[in-house]
Amino acid sequence: MVRLVGGRRPGEGRVEIYHHGIWGTVCDDFWDIREADVVCRQLGFSGASEPMRGGVFGMGNSRIHLDDVTCEGTEKVLSNCSHAPWNDHNCLHGEDAGVICHSLEGAIRLVDGIQPNEGRVEVYLEGSWGTVCDHHWDIRDANVVCNFLGHHKAIQAPGGAYFGRGSGPINLNRMFCKGEEGSLLQCSHWPVDDDCTHDNDAGVICLNSRMYSIAHEALFRLRYYLR
Repeated sequence: MVRLVGGRRPGEGRVEIYHHGIWGTVCDDFWDIREADVVCRQLGFSGASEPMRGGVFGMGNSRIHLDDVTCEGTEKVLSNCSHAPWNDHNCLHGEDAGVICHSLEGAIRLVDGIQPNEGRVEVYLEGSWGTVCDHHWDIRDANVVCNFLGHHKAIQAPGGAYFGRGSGPINLNRMFCKGEEGSLLQCSHWPVDDDCTHDNDAGVICLNSRMYSIAHEALFRLRYYLR
């Protein structure tokens, strides 16, 4: 998983990547538009408008996870690019890499999950982040979200504001995804109606290649019964 930190608007910031339970930065050695494109697409943007070097979005204060990252530009996630061994680098945080991504329209983020691979689904539409109503929300819709964010697939599609109630607009309702679309905006959906409230906010739990196990399924069920 990757995230952007320190930007003035969504879609720009210092690149941080999640590895073994810790968020860390990426050194800017060999950092160019191909690497930036991979990061932006992993976050749901159409691509990058500019790669940023030299810690312009501020210096991180944790580990430097990656150095010598070299992408072809077609990779689905940054960790699939060629790079030095994890945490093996010759950099300082003054060399933290960043990106400025293209338009946010249709971008997706997960909010208020315990892990970065889960949370309330929010979609950027017409200038605002908003939630998705859980009417007709199922694993196929969740798969589109997870694939969009660079995960392999969804393992749960909880509704009923399982990850808490959003506070902005409700942007989408009654999704009819096949599971193979490139974004939620490519799925058929209905206009938002008065039957949708933030009590109906949809969420996802995506497959995390490190964590997925029978124990994760048991945790989901336990949290459900403790609600």
